[in-house]
Amino acid sequence: MTDIVKELENRVVEITFDKLDGTERVMNATLQETVVPETKGGKTKASETNLVVFDVDKQGWRTIVVDRIKKVA
Repeated sequence: MTDIVKELENRVVEITFDKLDGTERVMNATLQETVVPETKGGKTKASETNLVVFDVDKQGWRTIVVDRIKKVA
């Protein structure tokens, strides 16, 4: 997962994953400091099971369950 986080910090990444309801979702996400808004209490971090990213299309923070990620492009 460290590779995904590094990519997210450098560019907008297309992530395909299954949502909790079972439907597939494609999200354009990033962690680029020039794109994401400042957060109170510092940068949002990922855990071993969840990846917290900024959805550039919906302009909001989203959490993705790592085990549900199908593709990163």
